Amino acid sequence: MNSEKKSLDKMIMNSKFSITKNFLYYLIAPLLILIVGIVLACTIGFNLGIDFSGGYTFKLYVNNDGIVENQEAVRYDLNNPSDYNEVYSKIETVLNDNGLDIISYKTTSITVNEYIISAGQAVEVVYQNKGDNAVELNNKIHSQLVSEFGYDGYENAITTIDEYLPTYSFDWVIGLLSAIVFGLLVAIVYLASRYNLSAAVVTLLQVALDIFVSLALIAICRLTINLSLGIVLLTTFMISIFNVFFYYNKVKENFKAGKYEKMKNSAIADLTIKEMTVKKLIVYVLLLLISVVFSALAVEGVREVALGLMISFIVTFYNSQFILPSLWATAFKPKKKKNTK
Repeated sequence: MNSEKKSLDKMIMNSKFSITKNFLYYLIAPLLILIVGIVLACTIGFNLGIDFSGGYTFKLYVNNDGIVENQEAVRYDLNNPSDYNEVYSKIETVLNDNGLDIISYKTTSITVNEYIISAGQAVEVVYQNKGDNAVELNNKIHSQLVSEFGYDGYENAITTIDEYLPTYSFDWVIGLLSAIVFGLLVAIVYLASRYNLSAAVVTLLQVALDIFVSLALIAICRLTINLSLGIVLLTTFMISIFNVFFYYNKVKENFKAGKYEKMKNSAIADLTIKEMTVKKLIVYVLLLLISVVFSALAVEGVREVALGLMISFIVTFYNSQFILPSLWATAFKPKKKKNTK
């Protein structure tokens, strides 16, 4: 195995492409992630959140006025944190038993003229039900909630489960991608004018790789696609652009200092990334720690953003550390000095 690896390394180093050592091995992980992500996206698709796919919603009276007089009906006061959490737990149990999750849960008020309930305390719940038997399952959930809260004979204390229409269409995604493409074009023009055309090519490849691998991992991890996707994609784009600028500035600085005298592109790339590793690692570890803390929060929207950002940080670090140097080494063409008589 070692002899095969050495022969492959030798073949790479002697090829006309100036590829950094072990580049082909580093390329395996991103390629596998992309292939699996594409297969999942084309078969079962992304895990669309309620913002794009819609869902169902209902209001549940918590009997704070004591109007429901069944023996099993409990009175709750949503201003009391323990009561608030107990109501949530009961609803969550019913939904989980049917393979569903709470997407949104908040306090509200309810009026049911039939039971002389006027502005009574209630909770409003939103959940997704993507199955073909949505109507049947929704009716089952309604019946189970009536039983769970002791509302037999008072079924209207829980409103009928209505469809929750999607808030955003995919035009929003197209607009976001258009903004990213525009920003990328600006960065490419700037790099091409400040450095050379190879810098623009490397930037395009690097940003595209970071974004597509991040999307593939989001599909693989089945993260919910909501507005959090916009934050994740924009963050990935900005970090990717920053990594390219950071790398090129370091290369330019070392060229001026004469550190690359008579060195091949592949050796230059390896040396540059070694000098940058410690600083990058510290920054990325801090970013990961922050995202881990936020992912532990119970707030659904914050958790989804944090998990998406964790993927973004891992992808951009890996690609900038192991893929970017080789892209630069292959694409960079030093300017030839003009002969003077």
